[in-house]
Amino acid sequence: MAQYRFHAAVVCRSLGQSVVAAAAYRAGEKLHDERTGEIKDFARRAWSVLYTQILTPENAPAWMRDRQRLWNGVEHREDRSTRRGTAQLARNIELSLPHELTHEQHVELVCEFVKAEFVDRGMVADIAIHAPPYRGDGTNHHAHILLTMRDIDEGVFGNKNRAWNEDELLEQWRERWADYQNRALDKYGFEARVDHRSLEDQGIDREPTTHLGPTAQTLEDRGFRTDRGDQNRRIKSNNDNLALAKQDLADSEKRLAALRRLYAAEQMEKIQKIVRAVDAAYAKPGQPQAPSPDRPPEPEPPAPAPTPERAPEPAPPAPAKPPELPAPTPGGRRPSHYAAIDRQKYAERAEEEQQKQDSDRAREKEEQERERKPDRDR
Repeated sequence: MAQYRFHAAVVCRSLGQSVVAAAAYRAGEKLHDERTGEIKDFARRAWSVLYTQILTPENAPAWMRDRQRLWNGVEHREDRSTRRGTAQLARNIELSLPHELTHEQHVELVCEFVKAEFVDRGMVADIAIHAPPYRGDGTNHHAHILLTMRDIDEGVFGNKNRAWNEDELLEQWRERWADYQNRALDKYGFEARVDHRSLEDQGIDREPTTHLGPTAQTLEDRGFRTDRGDQNRRIKSNNDNLALAKQDLADSEKRLAALRRLYAAEQMEKIQKIVRAVDAAYAKPGQPQAPSPDRPPEPEPPAPAPTPERAPEPAPPAPAKPPELPAPTPGGRRPSHYAAIDRQKYAERAEEEQQKQDSDRAREKEEQERERKPDRDR
């Protein structure tokens, strides 16, 4: 899968750096630093350099296409500046290249991007495309671009162009580099895509790795473990474990959803069977009503003894007759079994209420009889 990287830094003297040494390292060449008199020899790294080229704007003189003269000219111009001890010499851009593309396609992609975004703005660009480290997985194709930071005025370097240092312009370059890569991948029939945004902005729950840098990368290539290398290996292991855990969780959720659908289908099938059975039972002609359960008759309370001296009491009012439930309409649907049970329970409650009232009246009569007897009979 294609990976995105756009790293920008500044080669400056305050960090003890030399732009001649930086150019020699990236190009895998031997250059003479006229300012210090030293020879910057990185020809032993020529095996890893696949392509070099210097692109210049239209107003640049021919001598700026020579690598040694170009960067020694930058050093000499900064010696005439007011801050020569801390001078910023060049801008260094590191780009990762899609490993899906061929070397010729890499060259086309890088040169097109550099010319449109840097050279057309007035910068001189020194391009070097490097091969992946021989101990890696063979996918770390990358390019280094050294850019001048001063305008070209009448064939020499003029003033610093501060507009090239704007953060908005840097963010635009980052986005444009992603666009150029995606267009190249689409042009040559690859589905892989890159995104210039951070993992957090993309909504990806994955810890980013740390760039090794030339020193740590060299040690790792020679088989020595470094702190950054160990940190990246730990991060990759954690990301792999997290990806496996997420995959297991996703599979479990799919299985759970399938079980829920199966359970819902089984329950629905049971309900439909019950409904069909009930409909079939009511559809039979002359289907009798469900018989009410037999209920044993309750004993009647004993009648109180009559007293001759007491006048007969008026008969209690007749209990209210329970309202009758409406009969089914002719041709309508036969009442359900539950309706018959409801009517039976209603009649039973009315009968129990009547018996309770009769028992209460009998107790009242007994108490009144005892009150009328003489004290000696008590």
